[in-house]
Amino acid sequence: MAHSEHNRPKGSGVILIAIGILIFFFVPQYYTKDLVGGMALIILGFILGGIGFYIAFLKKRR
Repeated sequence: MAHSEHNRPKGSGVILIAIGILIFFFVPQYYTKDLVGGMALIILGFILGGIGFYIAFLKKRR
């Protein structure tokens, strides 16, 4: 019989981290055209990356 650890979906945190990295990579091009929208995207990328980091690494330690 499989353990409950094997039945959990994996990789959702890593996907959020990757999306946050992609946002940080492409925002400087947008930031030069629209300062407010660029800042909002930087904050969004930071939030998504932080949530992904929490799900992927910190949540397992509890």
